[in-house]
Amino acid sequence: MAKVDANELETAMTLMDDPSDNEAWVCRASGKIFIRSDAIGDDEDIPDDVEDEDKYVSVPGMKSLDLGQALVFDFVDEHLPEDEAEVRQFFRRSGAYARFSHLVEDRGLRDRWHAFRDERIRSAMRAWCEDNGLTLGS
Repeated sequence: MAKVDANELETAMTLMDDPSDNEAWVCRASGKIFIRSDAIGDDEDIPDDVEDEDKYVSVPGMKSLDLGQALVFDFVDEHLPEDEAEVRQFFRRSGAYARFSHLVEDRGLRDRWHAFRDERIRSAMRAWCEDNGLTLGS
């Protein structure tokens, strides 16, 4: 199985949360990631056959792997159950993630949140790679 660089995959998945301006693929043979993005600009090395699903797999966004609100509420269930109603209110209007970050900071759980989030992201990326015949590297 081809090995995919974890940091590059995380970057690609983050970009794919706005797929209107971004596209990303992983080569099944080499594990190399190809990104087409206005933000990055350099898409000259994208192979002509990148849409051949036998050779390349499209990279999903983080949110499609339940790494958006679902991740926040999993953390809340485990570490802030008494604040669940307040966090649900956060997500009824814009700026929810900023308000959640302030709450986590106020409760002294910033490091725990970052560790929780990072582990869940790596776990989801590892599972996605395995589902697509790839291996997640470091």
